[in-house]
Amino acid sequence: MKLHTISLIHGIILMIFGIWSHLWPESPSPTALIPVIFGAFILVLNKGVKNYRKGISNAVMVLTFLILAGLIFPLTGALERGDTPALVRVLIMMTASLISLIFFVKRFINDRIRDDKKPEF
Repeated sequence: MKLHTISLIHGIILMIFGIWSHLWPESPSPTALIPVIFGAFILVLNKGVKNYRKGISNAVMVLTFLILAGLIFPLTGALERGDTPALVRVLIMMTASLISLIFFVKRFINDRIRDDKKPEF
């Protein structure tokens, strides 16, 4: 699967599950919209990822890492509350973020290897 497709799916997952987390609990929290905002940024920047813009790809990689790290707090909260639906939502978002991050890092490493093998004149 191509990186821009994975990034697109990742952004959509963040938006859908972030909206779901905000709308359906008894006491909705505005912090549940943070993944929605990150997902929207990832979707907006997806064309740059598709066109192989290194700066935009690196920015999306950083956003992906930040959302993955930021989802640790909702994960611990869902575990403490014993809220199974919230736990499933957070784990799905974290899994999508981790898969996306792995593909971004792989592409970053491949770019570095290719750049190192270029002959110098």
